Amino acid sequence: MKKPFSGELQALIDKAQTGSKEDIDIIMSHLTSESSFETTRYVDYALSLVINPDGFEQIKKYLFNGTLIQRNYASLYLNR
Repeated sequence: MKKPFSGELQALIDKAQTGSKEDIDIIMSHLTSESSFETTRYVDYALSLVINPDGFEQIKKYLFNGTLIQRNYASLYLNR
């Protein structure tokens, strides 16, 4: 089956669907003060797909221990 997306977005989606702690770290590493608008949208979409309990717990850790932008996106995820 062909995947509907490609490139960076598909890579983030694949990580989010696995949702391990390491995968969440990789997704969150894309959020920096230098991140493009496009990248932040990709990360936001990918985070919305995380359902693994380990991933959920890792996102909660970013809420208190991440950079400002990581905390913001963790908060968005947890408020959904």
